[in-house]
Amino acid sequence: MSIVVHDGATTSERSRVIEARWTGGGVAEIARQDAKGDLVQPAWTNGGTIARTVGRLYATSGAGGGSGACTATVVGVRTVVTAAHCVRTSAEGASARAAAWDQDLFFVPGYEGGAGPDGGFTVRRVRMAEDWQVDGRDVAMLEMNPGADGRNVSDVVGVQPISFTSEPGASTHFFGYPYTDRVLHCSGVSTWAAGKAMVRVPCLMGMGSSGGPYLLGDPAEGSVVAVNVSGDAENSYGTALGAFAQNLYQQSEHG
Repeated sequence: MSIVVHDGATTSERSRVIEARWTGGGVAEIARQDAKGDLVQPAWTNGGTIARTVGRLYATSGAGGGSGACTATVVGVRTVVTAAHCVRTSAEGASARAAAWDQDLFFVPGYEGGAGPDGGFTVRRVRMAEDWQVDGRDVAMLEMNPGADGRNVSDVVGVQPISFTSEPGASTHFFGYPYTDRVLHCSGVSTWAAGKAMVRVPCLMGMGSSGGPYLLGDPAEGSVVAVNVSGDAENSYGTALGAFAQNLYQQSEHG
């Protein structure tokens, strides 16, 4: 299958413009929509690597639909993983290839209560599948620009481990920002879905948690094995990170 590579903020001037757009009011505008009580799942308060590496990914819709936010996680020296549909917007009835690229991507790790403790980072390049709407392809690796001080995002917040060979069947922890002012957490025993293209977890988050990590192992330190993409009345579903996601990751880290 084909990999699509899309440039984001490839100059320091473009990075400054994007950062100013979000820190100058864009983040606050979305924060006004956030739930501060009546949370669909408990807030995560146990710290660990996940509290620093998971965050909110902001974007302006390439289809002219305004601004929004998803969830994403630092998984490499300069790589953040999220769902592909968090960075492209489909037109009804149109092919995956014709989807509009979202603009002004801005990642805030550790977001809580309107800001992140370590500021935000712009996206230099996006890598994803050309047929990203197929089950098991809804994942994107984001190659991040360094911060204003020249440090990579991983130098600032650390790296969440990532696995491309894990099997479901154990307790799996799901983290996300379903339009909340802090990261939420739920867990359950995971199973395969969609012919081993997806991982199913019996807990729900809702809109805004797309791209959120599914972790196996210690909930604070475990490995990312899938990213959330959808849900129904009983379960959430994440794209399983297999060989294709590993290829995206390696290109993001070393390409």
